[in-house]
Amino acid sequence: MKISMLIPQPLELQTTLTDNKLTKTDNSPSFAEILRNKFEQVNQLQKESDNLTQNLLVGDVEHLHQVTVAAEQAALALQLTVQIRNKLVEAYQEISRMQI
Repeated sequence: MKISMLIPQPLELQTTLTDNKLTKTDNSPSFAEILRNKFEQVNQLQKESDNLTQNLLVGDVEHLHQVTVAAEQAALALQLTVQIRNKLVEAYQEISRMQI
């Protein structure tokens, strides 16, 4: 697992302004698709960490650092996901307070 997968890449969402409406072009992913893909990546990191931990307990892993690195990657990915969720909830609450 490469660390670059955990670092958010710049999103190139291509949009056009037509009749005062912001429309998405066909080739750009939706926000929901982006979130779903990232959640699946976090889930995959958690599963890999669990598998390596179980393999360590059975004695199939030669190097302890593999398990430690996988566990830390999974923990960091989960922390990042929770922080993003918190920011989204804060933004929603702020928008709710702005409504008349």
